[in-house]
Amino acid sequence: MKSNLPPHPEPPEPTEAEIQHAAYMIWLESGKLPNHDLENWLAAREFLRHRHGRAGSRTHHPRTHPSVIPLPSAAPAENR
Repeated sequence: MKSNLPPHPEPPEPTEAEIQHAAYMIWLESGKLPNHDLENWLAAREFLRHRHGRAGSRTHHPRTHPSVIPLPSAAPAENR
């Protein structure tokens, strides 16, 4: 039986700026390890997709837990 409900719209993808900020925070939290740019970027994108409601793959960066990544919305008021 077919539902008459409209399909749920996909949540928006994280913006490049959001990913960049989250990747930077991952880099800081991981001790500024060099040569992990791509890993940090992918981990940030995955975290933000999950936060935005997109499941994607369930793989998380091994060095980083999403709860330690401050996001742009959590910035102090003087930085806005």
